[in-house]
Amino acid sequence: MGKLREKVSKGEIFAFASGDFFGGGSQLIISFYYLIFLTDIVKIRPALAGFIILFSKIWDAISDPLMGLISDNTKSKWGRRKPYFLVGFFGILASYFLLWFPISHNNEIVKFLYMLFAYTLYSTVSTIVMVPYSAMSSEISADYKERNIINGTRLIFSQVSSLICAVLPMEIVKMFADVRTGYIAMAVAFGCFFAIPFLLIFLTTKERVTDVSEKRKFNLKVFLEPFKVRSFRILIAIYLFAFLAMDIVSTVFAYYMNYYLKRPGELNYVLGAMLITQVLMVPVVVNLANKIGKAKVVMYSIFVWVAAIILLSVLQPTWGSFFIYVNAVIMGLGIAGCVVMPWLMFPDVTDVGELAFGRHNAGSFSGIMTFMRKFSSAVGIFIVSTLLDVAGYVKPYEAVIDGVTKEVLAEQPQSVLTTLKIVVVVIPLILLTVTFFAATRYPLSQIIVKKISGYLEFKKGQTDESPVTEEELEAIKKELI
Repeated sequence: MGKLREKVSKGEIFAFASGDFFGGGSQLIISFYYLIFLTDIVKIRPALAGFIILFSKIWDAISDPLMGLISDNTKSKWGRRKPYFLVGFFGILASYFLLWFPISHNNEIVKFLYMLFAYTLYSTVSTIVMVPYSAMSSEISADYKERNIINGTRLIFSQVSSLICAVLPMEIVKMFADVRTGYIAMAVAFGCFFAIPFLLIFLTTKERVTDVSEKRKFNLKVFLEPFKVRSFRILIAIYLFAFLAMDIVSTVFAYYMNYYLKRPGELNYVLGAMLITQVLMVPVVVNLANKIGKAKVVMYSIFVWVAAIILLSVLQPTWGSFFIYVNAVIMGLGIAGCVVMPWLMFPDVTDVGELAFGRHNAGSFSGIMTFMRKFSSAVGIFIVSTLLDVAGYVKPYEAVIDGVTKEVLAEQPQSVLTTLKIVVVVIPLILLTVTFFAATRYPLSQIIVKKISGYLEFKKGQTDESPVTEEELEAIKKELI
């Protein structure tokens, strides 16, 4: 008889899921607030600010896949992934403080170099933590439905963190008379919020899917190996273009609320409405994925998201707040499926990788996924910052109001307002069109995934009978690989 699978307890599920407080929240704070922090608080030109983010992705192109291989090759009494969570606990605390420290200097180049160092350090720490964490999402359980539950729970935590990180950072900043002190306080608070879960994961979770293959040296062939899998290439296309659309909208949204709709005071509440909707939709889309398939959830979600973009395109500054909040809710409905599904697809695709290569190298796949996530955020910020710089964006200025020195938003030229409209409407529509066509080609169904999982267990001696014949297996490989 085959061995009984060890079930994952609810406590362990929640502990593991808490790691995505960092994965979902930290990137959102950066997408929404970091560019405007660099341009309006540190006072770096938009083009230089965008270059800071883009440069770090050149480093990530090396460090993320390398970390995937390092994690796959790690052997310790705690497992392959868990040692890096302990390192990440201390790394997040330090790097998040430096990331949001508002350096004050008369020389713009000095400020630029400091922020370049701080962001690259943060990005490296994120790599050390998130590549093993994402890989472990496919190794904490071998059961299809249990993995969906675990990763669905993880994504609920991610969305809750996104909601918190959309609303609270600026509320903390506004608690202080000196905005620079406010950013430091925010950095300390959220550094702790993001770091503590990884200490909990290190202490309480277990890796269940193991691999005993020999260590591999890092080279270009090893880096490119996951791209040999057709299913993974399609997943990357869905993931990259959906998140790039979201990151571009996220980056420009503060500028859009401040300068086009002229409602800076409502920014947090509009983001809150959108993200509350996303949180509520996570269990709905996970349930839909089990019923109609993950690719169809992506396609239906895109239709909803496009409807929100069309409404946003006709929204005028003179319209009432009601329309802005309705649009935020509709957009949240659409975004939820697009951001949840790729990480529900990921464990299934790593099983295809094991079928293709004969070893479970989830770290290599995770390294590329983690890089693509950071790459989409960087490209989004770079596109927005460059377009704003070219359009003639005017920085806020300081003025004494009622005896208090305050930052005052400048009037923007028409070229900037037109650019904002293009960025929030045209570019996302193009990216979502590409995502939709990629989703139509995604080949993995629940039936096929269960057959692959059963076959892999059979190969490891965990079950006595293969669920597929040799002919069926070859047909599956041809379609997926």
